Formats: sequence, C-alpha cells, structure tokens
Amino acid sequence: MSDSGFWDWHFLENPYVKADSLPVWVAKNENKIVGQLAATPVKLQVGSTRKDAIWILDLIVHSDYRGKGIAKKLVLAAEAFCPLGLGVNTNEQTAPRLLQKLGWKIVGKITRYNKLLFPGEALPEIARFPAARRLINFSFAPLRPRFQKNFFGENGNLRVVEKFDSSFDNLWNESANQWSCAVARESAILNWQYNRQPGKKFDVLGFYKNEKLHGYAVLFFRKRDSFGALPKAALADLCYHPSQPVETIDQLLRGTLQLALERRAGTIVTDVLDSTVAARLKVFGFGRVKNPLQLMVKSVERQDILHDANRWFLTRGDSDTSIFEHPNL
Repeated sequence: MSDSGFWDWHFLENPYVKADSLPVWVAKNENKIVGQLAATPVKLQVGSTRKDAIWILDLIVHSDYRGKGIAKKLVLAAEAFCPLGLGVNTNEQTAPRLLQKLGWKIVGKITRYNKLLFPGEALPEIARFPAARRLINFSFAPLRPRFQKNFFGENGNLRVVEKFDSSFDNLWNESANQWSCAVARESAILNWQYNRQPGKKFDVLGFYKNEKLHGYAVLFFRKRDSFGALPKAALADLCYHPSQPVETIDQLLRGTLQLALERRAGTIVTDVLDSTVAARLKVFGFGRVKNPLQLMVKSVERQDILHDANRWFLTRGDSDTSIFEHPNL
C-alpha cells in the first residue's frame, strides 16, 4: 500500500476530499515523521439527515515514540477536522483502548459470512497437488450450487454493469431512508472505489425490473496463486431497493454465486450488518464465521442511532476491508 498511485487515488481523487484540506495528519520530530493518522471522508445517512463523517484507516506511531501522547494528539486533530468519526478495529490492536478513552464507542462486531464452493481451491495444502485438488472438488459437488450455462443471458433482469451511472444515484435516493444509519452510495463514490482503484478489478451486477435498477452487488476475486487456484472471492457491497428486498437480494446472491462458480473460487466471504441481507445469506447456505472486526463510532449527536448495531446498514466495502485487499490485476 506504499505505492504512490494508490495514495493519489485514496486521498487526492476521492470525490469528497478537498485538495487543500486532506484528511491526513502527521507527527514529526524535527524532520522525521514519527506518527500518522489517515482517514477517508464519507457521507453518512443518520435518520433523515445527511452528515459528513470520516473513516479512520491508519493510526500509526513509531515504536520509539509510543507512550508520549502522540496518538491521542493525532486523533484529536482528526476529531477537530470532523466530529463524526468511524473506524473498524480489532481488540488485538491498541487503537480501540485509546479511542474508548477519548469517548469512542464500540458499537458491535461486524458479522462475517462464508460459503465454501471448491475446497480444493480454498486450501493451499491441497491446491498444490492437482490430482488431490480435482478429487476433493469432485467429492464436494453434491454440496455445491449447480452452475447454469448462459445464466445471465436467460436472466435478462440481472446484468453485468461497467459503470455506475445516474440510476445508482436514483437507487440510493429511494433506498437510503429504509436504514437508520448507512454510508451514502452515490455514483461518484462508487465509481471512485470500484472502477478507479489502482491494480484492482471489481465485478458489478445490477438487478433491473422494467429497466429500473433495484439493486446491485460488487464482487472482488482475489488473484490466482502460483498453482492456478483462486482461493477466495468477496462480496464487497450489496444494496437493494425497499420495494421488493427479498427478490432483489436473492437475484443478486444467485448472480454472485454464478460468477464464483464460473471462476471456480474456493470460497466466498462477506461482512454485513443488515438483518434482511443476513437472513437471505443463511437461506443461500452462507454460514457465520469468526470475525474480529468491530465497528467504532465517535459522535456527540444521535447516539441513540449511531451506537445501536441493529440500526446500521454496513457492508464490507464501507470500511477499509475492500480497500486493503491485495491487487488482483
């Protein structure tokens, strides 16, 4: 992630960033950088209002300078820039303890779901042996969804999307109020994250009814390993219109599984906070797996909403999880 093109994309090309006020802070000792906090600005739907917020991504202090209050000063600088802060951490990190002392709240764990498709591709101990890989994948076939030829050709309502156009803005405007708290999904930010991210290719599916967009799913397929196996795919984002949520989610999950089967992905994983999506994932055979990621929030306003995990709509793409996937091109 030290590539200059990635940083230009991340902090200069983000449509919510002001060029003369980047959400990056550094602590220096003379000419040496000894600490850094970097964030990504987002628009957050809270109830019926729209708020500016930042996702804290990196909080780093050089080991020789820890215990001197540098991290605290960096966080306070970020809070002065934007008082509504979001972050994803694990208890193994030191940041949550500091943030809690500064009034941040651990809202809850982010639920992770996983579905195994080709165990021979998913397990590196097996993937290196072609014969064993084929045998295990063949043995698992009865437990795997059936691959359908010409799936997208016959299902004209489910399409591969190349660009996020104004129909995605319309979808978000009509969908946002169904959630008490959600990161805005407008075409500008979607194109930035999923079409312009250096070194990465995301696949986007749109579900249409009467030529109107009712929902979309974003997938990320990891790069194949040295043995030609594709161990994992991720469902990075999924958004649905409130008029027919179950049908929309089901169609998008069918398309997601179809692409994963077509490319022989070992497993497909997703992180989500949303009861409707979670219920449909279970119907499609996704199981909950251990996930150390937890959502943290700092706000003096609307804590009744922001501090309640059940009020959130959150997917893998909202935090830094998909941003920090390794390049797949």
